[in-house]
Amino acid sequence: MAAYLSVCAIYKDEAPYLAEWVEFHRLVGVEQFFLYDNRSSDNHREVLAPQIEEGVVTIRDWPQHPGQMPAYRHCLEMHRGDSRWIAFIDVDEFMFSPTGDPVAELLTEYEPWPGVAINRPVFGPSGHSTKPPGLVIESYVWRTPAGNTLKSVVDPKRVFECDTPHTFTYADGALPVDENKQPVEGVRTETVSISRLRVNHYLTKSEQEWRTKYSRPRADTGEMRKVTGLGPRTYRGNVYDDAITTYVPTLHERLERLGRR
Repeated sequence: MAAYLSVCAIYKDEAPYLAEWVEFHRLVGVEQFFLYDNRSSDNHREVLAPQIEEGVVTIRDWPQHPGQMPAYRHCLEMHRGDSRWIAFIDVDEFMFSPTGDPVAELLTEYEPWPGVAINRPVFGPSGHSTKPPGLVIESYVWRTPAGNTLKSVVDPKRVFECDTPHTFTYADGALPVDENKQPVEGVRTETVSISRLRVNHYLTKSEQEWRTKYSRPRADTGEMRKVTGLGPRTYRGNVYDDAITTYVPTLHERLERLGRR
C-alpha cells in the first residue's frame, strides 16, 4: 500500500541529527523516508537501525558527487507510485504546521495541485558556540525575518522534471501553489506566509557545527561553500520563534523509547 506522505533527502555524516529528524517528521504524518547516503563515514545506519527494521526508512548508498539532483531524480523514478506526496527537504530542515495539525492532513486540501511550495525561515546559532545537549528544535529559537525561499512537496505522478533542489516542472505546465493556494513560479514565492505550512531551516546550528558544515562540499553542486568571514553571525536572527517547540515533549519520549536520548 502506498504511503500518503514521504520524504526524500540526501545526507553525509549527519548521524547525530538523524533520529530526531526522522521521529519528528513521523509526528507530523510522514510515513516513509527515502534517504540517500552520500559517502558517510559515521554510524548513521546504526542510528537509524530501528526505523530501517520497522520498514519506515530506506537508505540507498549514493556515492555520486555532486549527488543531490541525481538522487532526487532517482527517487522520483523509483518511487513515483509509492507515495501520494513526496517532500524534498534536507536533514537540517523540519516541516510542520503551526496550527498543530499533521502536515499529512493539511495536504489533503492541496490535492488538486501538483505541488506545494512551502516557505522556510532560517534559524541561526541562538547564542550557542558549541553543540548544545538539547534537541535541534528546542535549542535554536532565533531566526532571521522569514524570506520567500521555498521547499517543495510534490505529487510525484505529476512531476516532469526536478529543476533545482527547491523546484520542479510539472506535467501539462501546471504550477504549484503556496499555503494560500496561490500559484508559484520559480524558486521564490511572491509573498511570505508561514501560518499553515512551514519548513524551519536550521542552517547553522551552533558556531562549531557551522564550521564543520562549511568544511564539506555542497550536496547540490559539489563545490565548497564560500565563507564570508561573518560566519553564523550573518544568521544570528532577531526574531524569537518557538512555534515548533510544542513537539518537544512528545519527541523526547519517542527518542527515549528508541534509546536515542
